[in-house]
Amino acid sequence: MSSRNSPSGLPRRRNGKQQACEPCRLAKMGCDHGLPVCERCKRRKVAARCIYLSAPMTRPTTSSDSRSKAVDGSGRNNQLLPRNITPGTSTPNSITSPSLVGASPFPRHQNTLSQDTLSDTLPTNKSAGGFFGPTSFSAVFLENRENLGPANADVHLSNDIAELAPLQRESQEGSLQSQTFLMVPAGSLDATCNPRIALGARLLKAFPDRHTFNFLLEWYYDKCHEQSFFKHSVMSCANSIWTSYGSYLKEPRTKDAIEHVSKVLCENSMKVLQEPSGHDEYAKWLESFSGENLRWEILGMVFSALTSATLSLPERDAFFTTQKGPRRDRKSFAVEMKDCVQACVNLSNYMDLINFPMVALLTKNLILQTVISGDTSLVVWRQLGDLLSSSTALGLHRQIDNGQQISFLPELKKRIFTVIFNLDKSSSLLTGRPPALSYRYTRFKHPLDLSDDEVMQGGEVLAEAVSRLDENGWNVAGNIYQSTGARARGMLSVVLDEILELSLGDPEDCTEERIRYLLNRLQQTYDGFPRFLQFSLNDPHIKDKSDYKYWKTLNIRLTFLEHRLLLERLAHKQNILDGQSMVDCAREMLELVVLIWVQRDRFVEHQHDFDWMLMCWGVPASGVLCVELLKQLKHPQLPGPRLARSEIVQNLSLLIGFLEWVRPAAGNYQLCGRMRLIIKRILDQILDPTPPASQPTPAPAPVPSQDSAQLPPVVDTAMTGQNFDSGFVGQFDTAIPPPAAFDTSNYDGLLEDLDWLNNVDWSRGPWQSDLVNQDFTAVRWSGNGAF
Repeated sequence: MSSRNSPSGLPRRRNGKQQACEPCRLAKMGCDHGLPVCERCKRRKVAARCIYLSAPMTRPTTSSDSRSKAVDGSGRNNQLLPRNITPGTSTPNSITSPSLVGASPFPRHQNTLSQDTLSDTLPTNKSAGGFFGPTSFSAVFLENRENLGPANADVHLSNDIAELAPLQRESQEGSLQSQTFLMVPAGSLDATCNPRIALGARLLKAFPDRHTFNFLLEWYYDKCHEQSFFKHSVMSCANSIWTSYGSYLKEPRTKDAIEHVSKVLCENSMKVLQEPSGHDEYAKWLESFSGENLRWEILGMVFSALTSATLSLPERDAFFTTQKGPRRDRKSFAVEMKDCVQACVNLSNYMDLINFPMVALLTKNLILQTVISGDTSLVVWRQLGDLLSSSTALGLHRQIDNGQQISFLPELKKRIFTVIFNLDKSSSLLTGRPPALSYRYTRFKHPLDLSDDEVMQGGEVLAEAVSRLDENGWNVAGNIYQSTGARARGMLSVVLDEILELSLGDPEDCTEERIRYLLNRLQQTYDGFPRFLQFSLNDPHIKDKSDYKYWKTLNIRLTFLEHRLLLERLAHKQNILDGQSMVDCAREMLELVVLIWVQRDRFVEHQHDFDWMLMCWGVPASGVLCVELLKQLKHPQLPGPRLARSEIVQNLSLLIGFLEWVRPAAGNYQLCGRMRLIIKRILDQILDPTPPASQPTPAPAPVPSQDSAQLPPVVDTAMTGQNFDSGFVGQFDTAIPPPAAFDTSNYDGLLEDLDWLNNVDWSRGPWQSDLVNQDFTAVRWSGNGAF
């Protein structure tokens, strides 16, 4: 029953207006304030989340008085109960959230929690997304809310469902992703249908038509990057689906036809996959799970290829105008295909079997999930745990060299576990949680720098390709294959494993000797890469690089700088280094991140990755530079690192534009939005310091004539023991600030408010897979995979 006629039961804001429910407030939509559920939430089918908070943006307070007032001698919270409910009675709904009027399918009494009791019910170091440790940015924000000012009092850097964009929240309603064979919609089953077959039939119903299918797979093959599987294998399996089951999947699809295919796949998935050997190892391996032997794991890999292709297409690509319904929107189409990937995982998990295609599917599913829901969402962390458990259960972490000839399947296993190991380290860096894998307890080898074509052919072709590698296992032709990027990042992630021991382990182990050792080892690792894999803006031949090579080498350079910046900050905190090398590292990182945005037209197919690149590389670099600028603004007489002020301010301004450019459909959109506001506020304080109220502001200087106007030279001033010359030099200067603007007594508390930026670990190791330039035109649609 609506409460429009009795609105007094709702909490009100300070201006006297009624408070909106949480879904409407977060989506910034008008709310009709209905009880127990507003009309908008009814229409969107999110009644369970329709709640009214009396003070949603107020920070909880801790007080012994409030606790004593709220709890009586029996331990019950009497003051929290509605007036007409006694401590001995029960309410229709249990109270699970503070300060709320809950929504339920039936009428109930109004429940409100006192603001004083929030600290007892909501731990400040946790969010609905789980625990974030000392290296995570969310913990830093929670610990420094008081210093962020009223504008940022409600900062929550998580990807909880309540904070998702409206499109993301709506896409999870009725999603295949949450369906298991026990959760199939009631109307989709009859008395004779197996629930697993019914779920599989629903999944096959979402399979694209042949024309759409071919277009997306061609785009995937030409534009997308892939490391968890061979592209040629995905294309061969995709072709075999239409060859073997095309008559059942033709439009319009009937219930009996798709249920027949679902039944066949369920039966195939119950068989144990054998690992073949011999000169035709690849052909036998491919045949064991394609065509008539198709399994849910392989269908999931095909759906993952469709998802990757959809995400890499431009948002306004003409392709989407050919689709119907929600598929006309890129994000909706991608979410639907990703749901099908997860449904394939659920169906495969039911068989309680583990094999290599299943591990490859879990790897791809995790990567796609980070793009869809963001890198800090709890579902990503759960999927990572599932992936790591499956990979170790299969024994991929124990790759012992038995002296046998190098062959196809062992090389593929090396590559995928290197990717998994890197994913584990990057997730640990992002969340501040301990990594699940340790290099000490693994015996894996990095993949050799070989093309997919050479690995798949095996035999003499593979042996000859191995003989052409240099002594360190790199190709000498200067080509960048899928295995090239995996190999490079794998070597860097081994060093990162030890860096994480210093960052997350016992502080007493973080010694000067250890830090210097890891700095040297990290530099030696990068210097050991072949010249064609290294990136430098000073390289005279950099303009001659193709977009593909430019992108790959740039990403590897940024990964190296990310790890180095973490070590530099550790050294600076312990006064081991003076901070100059840290600033130089951050300057280069920021310059390269801005370069990605400036040249974004060259990397259209990678733009769906830009949001995590910003969180991984752009924000940590900008944080270091902002803190150093503010320190020298407050204490110009103290020694400090040299800063190229004009360059830094220009790049920070470009970074703000980059953060604002991120689309709402991006998984890390909200995080990028928060960081944009924070960096912009800091830049405003640097460029436009407010003079004290007691100091009169002098009249502005007369504007020189056009003939006599001269632009000041760009100066990179060493700021040790010096005051600022006349503000910041560069194109951002519009006037000379008054002398009082640089009176350091006016900035008490400024650094305290922003010093937390110097302690933030905004790092995130990349999970990107690598693209390979190969020509499989003649065989990409061959069903048997023969060469």
